[in-house]
Amino acid sequence: MFEALKIIHFLGLAAGIGGGLANMLAAMKLKGLPPEAMPAVGGYRITLGQVSTVGLALLWITGVWMVLGYMDPAIKGALLFQLKILAVIGLTVMAVLSNLTVAKARKAGTPPDAQRMKMLGMISMVFSLSALILAVAVFN
Repeated sequence: MFEALKIIHFLGLAAGIGGGLANMLAAMKLKGLPPEAMPAVGGYRITLGQVSTVGLALLWITGVWMVLGYMDPAIKGALLFQLKILAVIGLTVMAVLSNLTVAKARKAGTPPDAQRMKMLGMISMVFSLSALILAVAVFN
């Protein structure tokens, strides 16, 4: 069971970071597109955001399950593990803010604020990479 949880955990990681990175790359390409292409690319970016959100949810579900069922209690108290959890919480806050920004824009019938989304995306990537680096350090 533990191996299955780890596989799902890593799939969540791939979806979360991969979706976020793909979204950032799509944003860079927006600058050169004609205005009539923007809605299609915007819809694609929303889908990428949803993939990232599902990935993050999988990380939380499988991570908590592994911590409660399989983790050595000594690791839970380790500073690097606690820092990893703080990075994941920071990432989760950024994801919630991103999703709220998109939902608010959809309700208003406008695109999400590009500067805000860019800032949230960059901060999210810092938290994502920090959590990944700390996880490698903790479980090495």
